[in-house]
Amino acid sequence: MTPSSSAPLEAIPRQEKVLLIVGDGAMGEQLADALRADGYPVALVKEGTQALQSIYDQKPQLVILDVTLTGADSYDVLAKKQADPAIARVPLYLMSVQGVPINMHKVPEGSVEEFLMALHLDPADVVQKVDRRFGHSPLAERSAAGPAADKLKVLWVEDDKLISTMLSKKLISSGFDLFHASNGTEALSALKQTVPDIIVLDVVLPGMSGFDILQEIKKDAQLSKVPVMILSNLSKQSDIEKAQILGAQKFLVKAAASLDEIVSEIRSLHQAK
Repeated sequence: MTPSSSAPLEAIPRQEKVLLIVGDGAMGEQLADALRADGYPVALVKEGTQALQSIYDQKPQLVILDVTLTGADSYDVLAKKQADPAIARVPLYLMSVQGVPINMHKVPEGSVEEFLMALHLDPADVVQKVDRRFGHSPLAERSAAGPAADKLKVLWVEDDKLISTMLSKKLISSGFDLFHASNGTEALSALKQTVPDIIVLDVVLPGMSGFDILQEIKKDAQLSKVPVMILSNLSKQSDIEKAQILGAQKFLVKAAASLDEIVSEIRSLHQAK
Protein backbone atom coordinates (compact mmCIF):
# COMPACT_ATOMS: atom_id res chain seq x y z
CA MET A 1 0.00 0.00 0.00
CA THR A 2 1.34 3.43 -0.95
CA PRO A 3 1.77 5.65 2.12
CA SER A 4 -0.27 8.84 2.21
CA SER A 5 1.79 12.00 1.71
CA SER A 6 0.01 13.58 4.67
CA ALA A 7 0.72 10.71 7.10
CA PRO A 8 3.94 10.34 9.09
CA LEU A 9 6.42 7.97 7.44
CA GLU A 10 7.22 6.25 10.73
CA ALA A 11 4.97 5.52 13.69
CA ILE A 12 7.83 5.50 16.20
CA PRO A 13 8.91 8.80 17.79
CA ARG A 14 11.95 10.62 16.45
CA GLN A 15 14.96 10.83 18.74
CA GLU A 16 16.28 14.21 17.56
CA LYS A 17 15.15 17.23 19.54
CA VAL A 18 14.40 20.41 17.57
CA LEU A 19 14.63 23.83 19.20
CA LEU A 20 12.52 26.53 17.54
CA ILE A 21 13.50 30.14 18.26
CA VAL A 22 10.75 32.03 16.45
CA GLY A 23 9.58 35.59 17.07
CA ASP A 24 6.23 35.11 15.33
CA GLY A 25 4.17 33.24 17.92
CA ALA A 26 1.62 31.84 15.48
CA MET A 27 4.28 30.62 13.05
CA GLY A 28 6.26 29.09 15.91
CA GLU A 29 3.23 27.15 17.13
CA GLN A 30 2.46 25.91 13.61
CA LEU A 31 6.00 24.67 13.12
CA ALA A 32 6.06 23.06 16.55
CA ASP A 33 2.77 21.27 15.91
CA ALA A 34 3.93 20.00 12.50
CA LEU A 35 7.24 18.69 13.86
CA ARG A 36 5.57 17.06 16.86
CA ALA A 37 3.05 15.40 14.57
CA ASP A 38 5.99 13.83 12.75
CA GLY A 39 7.38 12.51 16.03
CA TYR A 40 10.02 15.08 16.94
CA PRO A 41 10.43 16.36 20.52
CA VAL A 42 10.20 20.15 20.16
CA ALA A 43 11.02 23.11 22.38
CA LEU A 44 9.67 26.52 21.35
CA VAL A 45 11.23 29.83 22.44
CA LYS A 46 9.58 33.10 21.41
CA GLU A 47 11.87 35.64 23.08
CA GLY A 48 15.23 36.40 21.54
CA THR A 49 16.72 37.12 24.96
CA GLN A 50 16.31 33.42 25.80
CA ALA A 51 17.86 32.14 22.56
CA LEU A 52 21.40 31.28 23.65
CA GLN A 53 20.46 29.98 27.09
CA SER A 54 17.79 27.74 25.55
CA ILE A 55 20.42 26.07 23.35
CA TYR A 56 22.43 25.27 26.49
CA ASP A 57 19.40 24.06 28.44
CA GLN A 58 17.59 22.07 25.75
CA LYS A 59 20.67 20.43 24.17
CA PRO A 60 18.91 20.14 20.79
CA GLN A 61 20.15 18.24 17.74
CA LEU A 62 18.87 21.08 15.52
CA VAL A 63 18.05 24.76 16.02
CA ILE A 64 15.69 26.67 13.74
CA LEU A 65 16.27 30.39 14.27
CA ASP A 66 13.95 33.11 13.00
CA VAL A 67 15.81 36.03 11.42
CA THR A 68 13.26 38.36 13.05
CA LEU A 69 13.30 38.09 16.84
CA THR A 70 11.90 40.15 19.69
CA GLY A 71 14.34 41.26 22.35
CA ALA A 72 17.52 40.29 20.50
CA ASP A 73 19.25 40.54 17.13
CA SER A 74 19.35 37.21 15.27
CA TYR A 75 22.75 37.97 13.75
CA ASP A 76 24.13 38.69 17.21
CA VAL A 77 22.75 35.35 18.40
CA LEU A 78 24.44 33.63 15.44
CA ALA A 79 27.77 35.31 16.15
CA LYS A 80 27.73 34.45 19.87
CA LYS A 81 26.70 30.84 19.19
CA GLN A 82 29.45 30.44 16.61
CA ALA A 83 32.05 31.84 19.01
CA ASP A 84 31.08 29.50 21.86
CA PRO A 85 32.76 26.07 21.54
CA ALA A 86 30.10 24.49 23.76
CA ILE A 87 27.29 25.13 21.27
CA ALA A 88 29.00 26.12 18.00
CA ARG A 89 28.58 22.64 16.50
CA VAL A 90 24.82 22.44 17.05
CA PRO A 91 23.31 22.48 13.51
CA LEU A 92 21.23 25.58 12.79
CA TYR A 93 18.72 26.54 10.11
CA LEU A 94 18.11 30.27 9.62
CA MET A 95 14.49 31.04 8.75
CA SER A 96 13.09 34.06 6.92
CA VAL A 97 9.40 34.50 6.07
CA GLN A 98 7.11 37.24 4.78
CA GLY A 99 9.81 38.47 2.42
CA VAL A 100 12.19 39.61 5.17
CA PRO A 101 15.64 39.62 3.53
CA ILE A 102 18.62 37.87 5.09
CA ASN A 103 21.73 40.04 5.33
CA MET A 104 24.29 37.48 4.16
CA HIS A 105 27.19 39.74 5.13
CA LYS A 106 26.13 39.51 8.79
CA VAL A 107 25.91 35.71 8.80
CA PRO A 108 29.16 34.27 10.24
CA GLU A 109 30.78 31.75 7.93
CA GLY A 110 29.83 28.20 8.85
CA SER A 111 27.12 29.25 11.31
CA VAL A 112 24.12 28.21 9.19
CA GLU A 113 23.58 24.73 7.78
CA GLU A 114 20.53 25.63 5.70
CA PHE A 115 18.43 28.69 4.93
CA LEU A 116 14.63 28.45 5.05
CA MET A 117 13.35 31.31 2.93
CA ALA A 118 9.81 31.73 1.66
CA LEU A 119 7.18 34.41 1.38
CA HIS A 120 4.71 32.05 3.04
CA LEU A 121 6.54 29.20 4.74
CA ASP A 122 4.72 25.85 4.70
CA PRO A 123 5.35 23.91 7.95
CA ALA A 124 5.14 20.67 5.95
CA ASP A 125 8.12 21.79 3.88
CA VAL A 126 10.11 22.44 7.05
CA VAL A 127 9.25 18.96 8.35
CA GLN A 128 10.50 17.43 5.11
CA LYS A 129 13.79 19.33 5.37
CA VAL A 130 14.25 18.22 8.97
CA ASP A 131 13.43 14.63 7.97
CA ARG A 132 16.10 14.78 5.31
CA ARG A 133 18.60 16.24 7.76
CA PHE A 134 18.22 13.21 10.03
CA GLY A 135 17.77 10.60 7.30
CA HIS A 136 14.00 10.28 7.59
CA SER A 137 13.13 11.27 4.02
CA PRO A 138 9.49 10.43 3.19
CA LEU A 139 9.15 7.67 0.62
CA ALA A 140 6.40 9.60 -1.16
CA GLU A 141 8.78 12.51 -1.76
CA ARG A 142 11.49 10.24 -3.13
CA SER A 143 8.99 8.73 -5.53
CA ALA A 144 7.79 12.17 -6.66
CA ALA A 145 11.35 13.27 -7.37
CA GLY A 146 11.91 10.20 -9.52
CA PRO A 147 15.10 8.32 -10.31
CA ALA A 148 16.22 10.93 -12.83
CA ALA A 149 16.50 13.57 -10.09
CA ASP A 150 18.83 11.33 -8.04
CA LYS A 151 21.29 11.09 -10.94
CA LEU A 152 21.02 14.62 -12.27
CA LYS A 153 24.49 16.11 -12.78
CA VAL A 154 24.66 19.85 -12.16
CA LEU A 155 27.68 22.05 -12.85
CA TRP A 156 27.29 25.17 -10.79
CA VAL A 157 29.59 28.18 -11.17
CA GLU A 158 29.59 30.67 -8.28
CA ASP A 159 32.43 32.52 -6.51
CA ASP A 160 30.63 33.83 -3.40
CA LYS A 161 31.62 31.50 -0.54
CA LEU A 162 28.51 32.00 1.57
CA ILE A 163 26.12 31.51 -1.33
CA SER A 164 28.22 28.54 -2.48
CA THR A 165 27.87 26.84 0.90
CA MET A 166 24.15 27.55 1.12
CA LEU A 167 23.20 26.41 -2.38
CA SER A 168 25.64 23.50 -2.50
CA LYS A 169 24.01 21.94 0.54
CA LYS A 170 20.58 22.51 -0.94
CA LEU A 171 21.46 20.92 -4.28
CA ILE A 172 23.16 17.93 -2.69
CA SER A 173 20.29 17.37 -0.24
CA SER A 174 17.89 17.52 -3.20
CA GLY A 175 19.58 14.50 -4.74
CA PHE A 176 21.75 16.17 -7.38
CA ASP A 177 25.29 15.13 -8.30
CA LEU A 178 26.96 18.52 -7.88
CA PHE A 179 30.09 19.82 -9.57
CA HIS A 180 31.04 23.26 -8.26
CA ALA A 181 33.43 25.74 -9.86
CA SER A 182 34.30 29.23 -8.61
CA ASN A 183 35.53 30.71 -11.90
CA GLY A 184 35.62 30.17 -15.64
CA THR A 185 38.90 28.26 -15.68
CA GLU A 186 37.60 25.72 -13.17
CA ALA A 187 34.27 25.46 -15.01
CA LEU A 188 35.80 24.78 -18.43
CA SER A 189 38.24 22.30 -16.89
CA ALA A 190 35.34 20.43 -15.24
CA LEU A 191 33.47 20.37 -18.55
CA LYS A 192 36.41 18.58 -20.18
CA GLN A 193 36.02 15.79 -17.63
CA THR A 194 32.25 15.38 -17.62
CA VAL A 195 29.17 16.54 -19.49
CA PRO A 196 26.53 17.63 -16.93
CA ASP A 197 22.77 17.51 -17.36
CA ILE A 198 22.38 21.17 -16.35
CA ILE A 199 24.76 24.12 -16.05
CA VAL A 200 24.01 26.94 -13.58
CA LEU A 201 26.06 30.10 -14.12
CA ASP A 202 26.62 33.26 -12.15
CA VAL A 203 27.46 36.24 -14.36
CA VAL A 204 29.84 38.34 -12.25
CA LEU A 205 32.88 36.12 -11.73
CA PRO A 206 36.64 36.64 -11.41
CA GLY A 207 38.30 36.53 -14.82
CA MET A 208 35.78 35.22 -17.32
CA SER A 209 32.19 36.33 -16.84
CA GLY A 210 29.29 33.94 -16.94
CA PHE A 211 28.46 35.27 -20.40
CA ASP A 212 32.00 34.43 -21.56
CA ILE A 213 31.66 30.91 -20.20
CA LEU A 214 28.30 30.56 -21.91
CA GLN A 215 29.83 31.55 -25.25
CA GLU A 216 32.54 28.91 -24.85
CA ILE A 217 29.95 26.28 -23.98
CA LYS A 218 27.92 27.01 -27.08
CA LYS A 219 31.00 26.59 -29.29
CA ASP A 220 31.24 22.93 -28.29
CA ALA A 221 28.94 20.60 -30.24
CA GLN A 222 28.24 18.32 -27.25
CA LEU A 223 28.09 20.95 -24.52
CA SER A 224 25.85 23.22 -26.59
CA LYS A 225 22.99 20.80 -26.01
CA VAL A 226 23.20 21.13 -22.22
CA PRO A 227 20.53 23.50 -20.78
CA VAL A 228 22.00 26.56 -19.07
CA MET A 229 20.44 28.59 -16.26
CA ILE A 230 21.79 32.01 -15.33
CA LEU A 231 21.59 32.66 -11.58
CA SER A 232 22.74 36.20 -10.93
CA ASN A 233 22.07 39.37 -9.00
CA LEU A 234 21.98 41.24 -12.30
CA SER A 235 18.40 42.05 -13.14
CA LYS A 236 18.43 44.51 -16.04
CA GLN A 237 16.35 43.57 -19.05
CA SER A 238 19.46 43.99 -21.21
CA ASP A 239 21.26 41.32 -19.15
CA ILE A 240 18.32 38.93 -19.48
CA GLU A 241 18.14 39.50 -23.22
CA LYS A 242 21.89 38.98 -23.61
CA ALA A 243 21.64 35.67 -21.76
CA GLN A 244 18.83 34.54 -24.08
CA ILE A 245 20.76 35.58 -27.19
CA LEU A 246 23.80 33.62 -26.01
CA GLY A 247 21.64 30.53 -25.50
CA ALA A 248 20.63 30.41 -21.83
CA GLN A 249 17.27 28.73 -21.26
CA LYS A 250 16.50 30.39 -17.92
CA PHE A 251 17.47 33.54 -16.02
CA LEU A 252 16.85 33.77 -12.27
CA VAL A 253 17.68 36.71 -10.03
CA LYS A 254 19.31 35.45 -6.81
CA ALA A 255 17.61 37.91 -4.51
CA ALA A 256 14.17 37.02 -5.88
CA ALA A 257 14.52 33.22 -6.05
CA SER A 258 14.11 30.84 -3.12
CA LEU A 259 16.28 27.74 -2.84
CA ASP A 260 13.26 25.55 -3.55
CA GLU A 261 12.49 27.57 -6.69
CA ILE A 262 16.05 27.12 -7.94
CA VAL A 263 15.81 23.36 -7.44
CA SER A 264 12.40 23.27 -9.15
CA GLU A 265 13.69 25.23 -12.16
CA ILE A 266 16.69 22.93 -12.53
CA ARG A 267 14.42 19.90 -12.62
CA SER A 268 12.08 21.63 -15.09
CA LEU A 269 14.96 22.40 -17.44
CA HIS A 270 16.03 18.78 -17.35
CA GLN A 271 12.51 17.53 -18.04
CA ALA A 272 12.18 19.93 -20.98
CA LYS A 273 15.29 18.60 -22.73
